Amino acid sequence: MSVFHRLPAVAPNTNSPVAHRRRCQSAFRRSIAFRSMAMACIAVAVSSNAFAQAQSGAASAGKRISLTRSVEPSFRVEPVVHRFRARRGEVIPFSFEIASTGKIMNVDISAVNLRQEETGIILHDENSKPMDGVRFTSPKQFQLRPGEKFQIEGEVTVPLNKTNYVSFGILVRDGGQISDNPNEPLETGKTRAAIRFVTQYVLRVDIETGAQDVGDMNRLHFDRGELIAIDGLPYINAYLTNPTDDALECDVRAQLNANDSATTAPIRLNMPSRSELEDDSRYLVRIMPHSRLRLEGPVEGIIPEGDYDLNVRLSNGRRSMVQANFPTRVDSNSFRGLSALVATLGDGLSIEPAQVELGRVSGTNRMTTLQFLNRGNEPKSVRLIAKDHTGVALDGIILTSKSFVLKPGRSKTVRAMLRGQNDANHQWGTLEVVCDEANASKQLPLALIHAQRPEIQLVTDEMQWAQLPTGNAFTMKVQNQGDGYAPLFANLKLAATKGHPVKLSDGFGAWLAPGQTRELQFVVPESTQPGPYQITLDVRSANDLIVAERTLMLELTPEMLGQASEQVAARP
Repeated sequence: MSVFHRLPAVAPNTNSPVAHRRRCQSAFRRSIAFRSMAMACIAVAVSSNAFAQAQSGAASAGKRISLTRSVEPSFRVEPVVHRFRARRGEVIPFSFEIASTGKIMNVDISAVNLRQEETGIILHDENSKPMDGVRFTSPKQFQLRPGEKFQIEGEVTVPLNKTNYVSFGILVRDGGQISDNPNEPLETGKTRAAIRFVTQYVLRVDIETGAQDVGDMNRLHFDRGELIAIDGLPYINAYLTNPTDDALECDVRAQLNANDSATTAPIRLNMPSRSELEDDSRYLVRIMPHSRLRLEGPVEGIIPEGDYDLNVRLSNGRRSMVQANFPTRVDSNSFRGLSALVATLGDGLSIEPAQVELGRVSGTNRMTTLQFLNRGNEPKSVRLIAKDHTGVALDGIILTSKSFVLKPGRSKTVRAMLRGQNDANHQWGTLEVVCDEANASKQLPLALIHAQRPEIQLVTDEMQWAQLPTGNAFTMKVQNQGDGYAPLFANLKLAATKGHPVKLSDGFGAWLAPGQTRELQFVVPESTQPGPYQITLDVRSANDLIVAERTLMLELTPEMLGQASEQVAARP
């Protein structure tokens, strides 16, 4: 039995950002140039009386300060990272160019130890001793005048340690200036304030030694591996720990196994900090001494329900060094976003895509391909029937194959194309996939856009709190009152007063048919604790069309998180 509580309606927040964008890491993070804002000041020069007079109807003048911010870069350094190939014991010279951008600076240069976050981002660590082997041949303290350039020069000695990767850190910092005219007199009734920002760069000299005999790599270990859902799709997370004193470079792959057989092809894992790279360097795993990394990778295709072993393997070149197995379970509700991408029928038959659109207008294609895959152990006889929403056969679509037999482990591609012209602006219906052996069928949503897309008309109910069999959840019903399919993308952020907000998703781009109602469900984690939360809901359709936006402040009580029925205490 499900218990529902109605949440109060709140005016939509029209300024909230699009919530269903995919995760990304910025180029700033990828550059590993960790800079503060350049030399800047917040100049405060305010006459409290003048400001008060400008506030018509103010109860009292008080003392008010207006803030004017100006930001000027202090200096630039190029490059940020030097990469070399060298043997152990070899001495490598380096040079970085620092250029002033218009300020007089007192610059300090020093070797610095490096530390690494779970995402792979490398930061400096001033509280520990830097790695031996860095020697500067240029001054470590100097003044840089406007327009001047200076070469930071030195050399690094590659240590004799048995490692295939070494990284030296160099910290470049500007002491900053408070003001060009700190003793300038102030006018009566005015106040000046200044905030001093400093510019700093963490430079790196990375060395690939090419060593094959990496003695301590087998001491690395995986302490956790899991199959998680991100935006409703399956991802593998593996946590790698380096207890050694050396940085190491390796490759990590994962595989899901069921019944002693491989269920998925090997999946290459990457550090989140390299997720935007397009080439194979994306999968280069470099782990600093005494660090812990979170590695991730998407799982392609359908994962049937059942128990699995998640095998994670670390290798140096072609040589496997470390591996671990973690049990995991997949149930029917684990990856709800897959249903919008891949349809399943019977025992092992999958169809991609799960939603079919053909059209002659901008943004559509007159032809698309359907991929059928038999993952089962028996042949499958498949028939395809295109119908409109009334059940009448559609003659405006051509299928290159309407009936075929698919052997176990084999796939087949079927092309779907629009035929001729049509007087209607658009049509909607289904592509029925019938599997005789399974005595079952699947209705794939089918949209034909001939001259114009249908107008999207989605209507929502109020948000509710529900105690569902699957867990406690925020819910909202959405109805399609238009005359064409409408995709749904929904995100809800649950933010406590402390810690990171939890992002919950539903919809995942699945189409909602005309006249159909769907309940969006955002099941909160079982670990959610009682207390005040800010709830931000964002529901969108095609082309970022806003369907619903809500922002609530509410108190989650122990009764709400348990099984008792109690009205939500909320405040707008």
